[in-house]
Amino acid sequence: MQSLAAGAIAGHETLRLDAAPMSLARVLGLLRLMAAEPAGVSLSSLHQKLGAPKTSVHALLRGLVEEGYAQRDGATYRLGPQSFVLGAALVSARSLAAIALPFLEHARARSGETVVLAVIERHAKQLTYVEVVESEKLVRYSVPVGTTRPLYATSAGRVLLAYQDPAWLDEYLSTVDLRPLTPKTLKDRAKLAQAIERARALGHASTLGEVTKDVAGFAAPVFDHEGRVDAAIIVAAPLDRGRAAADRLTAAACEAAASLSEALGYIPRQP
Repeated sequence: MQSLAAGAIAGHETLRLDAAPMSLARVLGLLRLMAAEPAGVSLSSLHQKLGAPKTSVHALLRGLVEEGYAQRDGATYRLGPQSFVLGAALVSARSLAAIALPFLEHARARSGETVVLAVIERHAKQLTYVEVVESEKLVRYSVPVGTTRPLYATSAGRVLLAYQDPAWLDEYLSTVDLRPLTPKTLKDRAKLAQAIERARALGHASTLGEVTKDVAGFAAPVFDHEGRVDAAIIVAAPLDRGRAAADRLTAAACEAAASLSEALGYIPRQP
């Protein structure tokens, strides 16, 4: 069966997600060990249990402490506040995905294309796909749950950026590295700012081949009960098919996002 696997035609080489660097595996191991010892655990104990050189473990711990994912108290280490923030975000994302699933499935039935739920990761300045309902068509867009994407280049990213705190958005626009992913990726900060403003004015955004050259994406914001936007729904399709049905796919994304927002308790403001 043919599909656009993570944005590439099936049969082409795709990114191996099982090739994580050793340092990443050790960081995850350290977090698990500290989670098992809420009162704290020593460097000596951590390096023995992890089976890694003490110097390597110490360097990783120093980085985790600097970022707030661990904290040091004398000779012991334990989880830091950012670890709990991350854990809460992951739990929240999964809960949101469970609530969103029927709305994603309805959008797939209406559009005939793959529908994705994305959430923003402000600390990492990216988005993550937390739920995917694939099209049943022979040729389709296919991407695994857990995939991350840069905010600047994606339809969902621009929708998410459009509803963030202005100060955070200004800082993002002034510091983000606009690395081109395809020849169509926006590389001009002023044009990106215009695209974000347009997404807010319209209530949706689209990209044609900007992240992956053969994929079109159409996204709309999901509002929570307080009016915050931490998530977006994307309808994604092969480029030619998406371009030809842009209005219909945009409408499917907007309808699904509005219905999910209502389910989350959002009440739109009157004009």
